[in-house]
Amino acid sequence: MAFFRRVDDDQDMPGIDRLLALTDGVVAIALTLLVLQLQIPATQNLEDDTHSASALWHALQVDGAELTSYLVSFFIIAQFWLVHHRVLRNMRGHSEGLAWRNFAFLLTLTLMPFTSDLLGRYGDNPLAITLFGLNLLAISFTTQWIQLYADRHQLIDDERRSRVEERVGRARAVLTVGVVSLALVLGWTDTGLARYVWLLFLVVPVLGTRIAARITAAEKAAMSTDT
Repeated sequence: MAFFRRVDDDQDMPGIDRLLALTDGVVAIALTLLVLQLQIPATQNLEDDTHSASALWHALQVDGAELTSYLVSFFIIAQFWLVHHRVLRNMRGHSEGLAWRNFAFLLTLTLMPFTSDLLGRYGDNPLAITLFGLNLLAISFTTQWIQLYADRHQLIDDERRSRVEERVGRARAVLTVGVVSLALVLGWTDTGLARYVWLLFLVVPVLGTRIAARITAAEKAAMSTDT
């Protein structure tokens, strides 16, 4: 009877495309806002020598902090977008609970332009380092929250799900926590060194993939030995 249909049947579930489209739009805006932290110096700061390359370079006050913060933040958002798509593209639909968890992910992600700018301007301030690190942890945790909710409510299409990709995602999440934890410790002990810890995120995707591949290979070897 119609009254006893499962609520999460495929035909009763809204498509995942609109949720992905919304996320893509918000991510694109966040990426665009990041560049606003790179400031153009005012004319008066050029000491009446607007044609001097050295004067412009001095006015920019380039120490690499803001540019590094921008590049690292752009790369991190791109990586989280890839992970998010990897999770959602294997779903056969979504529910209101999943949508709210996705909004939690977007909430944490849209804070990145603010915390990134804060880190670029005050890279030696332990509070700026802490807020940026907590922002990254929040994005990572909400991504895993989406995955756990989808698993528990059977929203993932078993024919399309990839255990290897899920293992890669978990490995990268653990590495993210490790890098942020190191940055937070150094932020309150050696801020000069803490600003370079964020560069470790450049190797997190590769390292996470390799760790997951080794675990998968070890499991296969163990299974072949048992048989």
